Amino acid sequence: MKNIKSLFKNEAARKILLFFNENPNCIDTVKGISLWINGDINAIQKALNQLVKEGVITSHQTASTTAYAYTNNKEIVKKIEKYIKIFKGL
Repeated sequence: MKNIKSLFKNEAARKILLFFNENPNCIDTVKGISLWINGDINAIQKALNQLVKEGVITSHQTASTTAYAYTNNKEIVKKIEKYIKIFKGL
């Protein structure tokens, strides 16, 4: 996995990470996520692809769509939470 800090440099990825950190049990499509975080669907899709590649987000493929969820890897979640606190200045 990349350095968490580098993932936060991308605005779409940062919004996705903040969203899933606040809603860890959420499973949604790229369209749904883009609506929740008020982001451009193409930028959100690109960021989701990167986050899946990094193991931060998981993708669940069905015959008609792909849904995305937060990782259940506690070590990754702890690193993200730590960086969110730094990012928000808490």
